Amino acid sequence: MTIKEVEEILEVSRATIRFYEKEGLITPQREGNRYRDYSDADVEKLKKIIIFRKAGLSVSDIADLFDGTIAADSVFEDTLQNLREQMKELQGSINLCKKIKDDSPEIDSFNPEIYWNYIDEEEKKGNAFLDIAKELAYEEKKIFAARLGWKLDRDGNIYDLKQCVISTIVVLGCFGAIYCKIEGWNIKTMFEGMVKYVFSIILGATFLELPIILLGKKYSWSSRTKTILGLIIAFLLLIGSCIANYYAHHPL
Repeated sequence: MTIKEVEEILEVSRATIRFYEKEGLITPQREGNRYRDYSDADVEKLKKIIIFRKAGLSVSDIADLFDGTIAADSVFEDTLQNLREQMKELQGSINLCKKIKDDSPEIDSFNPEIYWNYIDEEEKKGNAFLDIAKELAYEEKKIFAARLGWKLDRDGNIYDLKQCVISTIVVLGCFGAIYCKIEGWNIKTMFEGMVKYVFSIILGATFLELPIILLGKKYSWSSRTKTILGLIIAFLLLIGSCIANYYAHHPL
């Protein structure tokens, strides 16, 4: 059947259908004239995809489900947990919005201290609000991916693993060649240039993550915080090791 027929059956736009095709979730056959020919199986798979997306699963999770690389129980449990956290954030924001509405403040006379203190007290109680740091995290992820030539989908996940691997090799190879041009051509110098580029990315990501820690949930010791602090410690240990190695070979 044609894409127009599929649109009518599923009541979704053709852009949505083509997006899932682009993501590799469906692979309709092509006729001699190169037009897509969607089978009943494609339509049934699209129904599953739409149901899973409406349930809150990411595109990458759905792909993993179809590939059998992740168990259904696991992915739905993780999604449930994420949705519960989102509900808590939404409820906090709903309560805040109601409070502001009930107070009927004028923007010119709006006193932010009242609501700032309200948010502060609620967060201390363990209540949550919409996490504005997520926007920063997504932007940071895009910057990190761009430096290695990666492409991300709209969920912020790797778009094409093969393309990412090839792009990473090309980018690291180019940076290694530039470093060799400066320091001299040999395998060791090439490798050093590639490693330094990777650590420059890690360092940049670390500093980009710091605002997320400061802007995120202030009263929880999250896994993100632990990860970033671990990166900072690892980087400091690396710097210390490099300095020690330098002075071992270049004594004062």
